[in-house]
Amino acid sequence: MRNSAKILVVDDDKVAAHALAEVVKRMGFKPIVAHKSTDALNIVRLQTVHAALVDVLLPKIQGVELVAEFRNTKFADNPVIFVSGVFKDKTFITETLKKTRAVDFLIKPFSVEDVEAVLQKYLHSLMVLEKWSVQSLLTKKLKSDRERAKAIEHLEKIEGLDLPFVLSILMEVGSSGHLNIVNDSGEIFGVTLVKGTISEVDCADSQATAILNLISKGFLSQDDWDQFQQTAGKRLILDKLVEEGLVSPHAVISVRHDQIMTDVRAICGGEVLQVNFVPHEDGEKPPRHAVQLSELMDMLEASLAEFFPQSYLAEFYKSVKDSPIRIVRDVQGAQSVWQAKAIPDFAVLRACIEQGGTLEQARAEKPESEAHFYQGLHFLVLNRAVMFDDPNRAKNLQTTMERFNILFHELQNKTPDRVFEYFGANRNSAPKVLQTIFEEYAKSNNPERLGADATPELKDLCRKCYAIVENAYAVMSDDNKRQELQEQLKSAVAGNQARAQTLMKEGLELLRRGQAPEALKVLTEAETLYVTSRIIFIKTWAEIKSSPEGLGKLRLTDLVRILDKTSVEDKKSPFYFMAIGLVKAALGDATAPSLFEKALDVDSQFAEARRELNRLQSPQGIAPGDKKLDILNGDITEIVSHIFRRKAD
Repeated sequence: MRNSAKILVVDDDKVAAHALAEVVKRMGFKPIVAHKSTDALNIVRLQTVHAALVDVLLPKIQGVELVAEFRNTKFADNPVIFVSGVFKDKTFITETLKKTRAVDFLIKPFSVEDVEAVLQKYLHSLMVLEKWSVQSLLTKKLKSDRERAKAIEHLEKIEGLDLPFVLSILMEVGSSGHLNIVNDSGEIFGVTLVKGTISEVDCADSQATAILNLISKGFLSQDDWDQFQQTAGKRLILDKLVEEGLVSPHAVISVRHDQIMTDVRAICGGEVLQVNFVPHEDGEKPPRHAVQLSELMDMLEASLAEFFPQSYLAEFYKSVKDSPIRIVRDVQGAQSVWQAKAIPDFAVLRACIEQGGTLEQARAEKPESEAHFYQGLHFLVLNRAVMFDDPNRAKNLQTTMERFNILFHELQNKTPDRVFEYFGANRNSAPKVLQTIFEEYAKSNNPERLGADATPELKDLCRKCYAIVENAYAVMSDDNKRQELQEQLKSAVAGNQARAQTLMKEGLELLRRGQAPEALKVLTEAETLYVTSRIIFIKTWAEIKSSPEGLGKLRLTDLVRILDKTSVEDKKSPFYFMAIGLVKAALGDATAPSLFEKALDVDSQFAEARRELNRLQSPQGIAPGDKKLDILNGDITEIVSHIFRRKAD
């Protein structure tokens, strides 16, 4: 339903976020607003969100990086629409959409109509109200009277031959209530159910049908009936006949039972029926003449071909012919169904179903038995012995499996504090914050909520993820365990820090020897152990030099943002000026030379910065030091200058 779909709006501008949320709300969706990237990421990690509107320019984590992180959560395949008033370059937009798998990019200023048009285009499936048909109930397990009443109310119109299927849904679990029916001729019928049995069928001809049955079976003579009509009123005719001793109570039970069967057959003859079911609590026992589901099935089994022609069944099962068929009764309970004698080739169909096959597979195996397969399958469905797997449900289960795979990969080697950092907490978060995160996770990711059709692999993976978070909460919510963890972490951090520093020096040496790819590998390892600004600067340098063909504009923009996040004090380092200078040069920024000059101002012996500066200042972008000089015939001034530059390097 539209109003249950959640649309995440991420914008640090509160006015803009509010405006987008109002558009989302006006279209019938539920907006969830986040002004910080970290809040948005926590929301999609802990809740089910169906789509997102994300501003590109956000503090700390920009929109492009944020959505890339979204793709590692349960939000993996949901539509994202970017909005921006700053980034308007077509190349940037194309790279952004490709990198993040976003569906569209809105450039500010835009109108309300623009937003609505985009939402309409990409969220159409969420905007369409769920449509029900008899066929849609083939994949639904309706447990309560309320669910069944709602499902039948949504049917609106059915074919007459669909009525046995509707009745079987109501009778299977002992429903009590009143099924109102109007056929295409305007005739009104009422079917009363008591604890899963049909106790009455009311229609204009019900009394007449019962009297004809009494006379035809010899329970009532024609003369007695004629004489009775002259003196009796019109109400409760059968009860009156018993009171006057004209028929036995047993005869009335028999004819009422037969009358129900006859009336059900008559209703099935209608081309179109309008139905609705009104459930009610009924403490009474079913009357003795009530029709059981098994008796209704016996009647149908005796004339399946007559009741359900192949053309009807082919259309009825068209939408699920490729869906796996699932047994929903225990083997013992289904024996009477499997042994139905009226259906040839049932063994072939049974074997296919027991292997989780489809109707199409059974038909392909034995095409000449197609009509029998349709009849046999319908008999099983009416007996509530089998159901079909919902293709969308199967797809959702696969998506859920992929999401838990990603989550398990993210969490499995994290310490308890890092587990909660992943969900937005920090090491100093109050116990109440940790409790809220754990409860939100448990609500959305509890293994018990997966459903009976979840695969064993999915259940196992979900339990593993749940156990990681649960164990992490057990540590972080216990003061003693939390303190013990912090002591262990301090020791580990010291070791990681020392190792990272060693790797950083090794990477820098490789970089200065011209081995940029090898340096990048070493520096990446260092960054995983312990992150410092200097490691970030040198790794950026290595990344630029490892790509002779050049990095894409999107990655270069990311690097600018990463470098900009470092502290003011760290930005005084010559390595910062070297890194930002390389990025700016790759972007074609005219300020790049001044950045290399600043690196030399801080460290006059920074040979690599001088080389980059010379490269940019030469006419063809070639550093003078890289030119081949003719020492015998060249200009003496240039030769001397070259010697002094080499000495300085």
